Amino acid sequence: MERHHYAIFSARFAPEVGGVETFTSHLAHNLVDQGDQVTVVTSAISRPAGWEVLPDEVDLLRLPSHSLMGGRLPLVRPTRRFSRYIAELASSGVDRVLVNTRFYGLSLVGLWFASKIGVPAVVLDHGSAYLTLGNTAADAVLRSYEHMMTFLGRRYHFLYAGISKASTTWLQTFGIHTDLVINNAIDAAAFRREASPRDFRRELGVGDGETLVVSVGRLSPEKGSYELVEAARMLGDRVKVALAGEGPLREKLEHDLPANVVLLGNLGHADLSALLRDADLFCLPSRSEGFCTSLLEAGAWGLMPVMTHVGGTDEVMGYPARFGAYLDDMRAATVAAKIDDLLLSGNVGHLSALQQHVEQACSWPKTVESLRLAFEAGGAASGAD
Repeated sequence: MERHHYAIFSARFAPEVGGVETFTSHLAHNLVDQGDQVTVVTSAISRPAGWEVLPDEVDLLRLPSHSLMGGRLPLVRPTRRFSRYIAELASSGVDRVLVNTRFYGLSLVGLWFASKIGVPAVVLDHGSAYLTLGNTAADAVLRSYEHMMTFLGRRYHFLYAGISKASTTWLQTFGIHTDLVINNAIDAAAFRREASPRDFRRELGVGDGETLVVSVGRLSPEKGSYELVEAARMLGDRVKVALAGEGPLREKLEHDLPANVVLLGNLGHADLSALLRDADLFCLPSRSEGFCTSLLEAGAWGLMPVMTHVGGTDEVMGYPARFGAYLDDMRAATVAAKIDDLLLSGNVGHLSALQQHVEQACSWPKTVESLRLAFEAGGAASGAD
């Protein structure tokens, strides 16, 4: 098999936390495992600009950046150091460029770089709905920004792909038509093996007759964190709800938190794996997802999911649902009623068939193969009509 040097442009990367960051890290590691060379190009947010070499032999370049919105919207600074780093990257032998997401300044840098050195590029979209701040006026500005950045990116005439089937459908909103999917993935067996010895049922005081419902994600309006807490209030002491993650809603949630809800904050992978192992239901009433990493992590344990129909759910749960249950909307009453139905039917716990499905259909080797096929399909082809 021919080996390649991939430059993966991702506006945020570890130690920043998020689904795209996790995807980038695992994809880079798996490409290196298969004999390719990888350089991740990201923004200098909480670490200084410059070169690093990660333990898995992935090269990492952090470009000088301004950090806006608490680091969630980094903007590249075109300094002399930026020019020097780009020149060094251009001379490193990169022959394929993957750009994660359409709308960051670094996304445009990645497309410009691929065009500059004359190599194919693929833009991988990770969304299935507009960006949101939960404010009507601010969201209108964000929509205009997203359309403008997508328009600027399309001028380079490279190929587009979606992180899920829902992402490819969403791209049509911007006049981009593609059937290429490069799925999010998980090493399910490795995720289970790394589970810590923590006993979350004991720590959280979950009795024999109680159900432990967990949610993993940013505490923000689009993830349905508030609605899940209110659903827990309606369900009462039959359930204990544990939310893992941090975000802007934490202060509001803490102000009037029901006795049967616990905010766990950010958990490391080992503790997160243990939490999903110990739970009875996974619930995320999200407004939108590209391909939810935490759904894959729940699926790695075969944990019954309760989700809105968003990106990635078709691939994990099926549609109509083969595994778990869909929410008709993200309202608290809807969430409470669906969990109540599952409790009454006894349809909670872990499913070996779901675990097996995730291991076979959502593996990193399949994702790497999809990436290679996308480039072979014409990484320099236009994504525009």
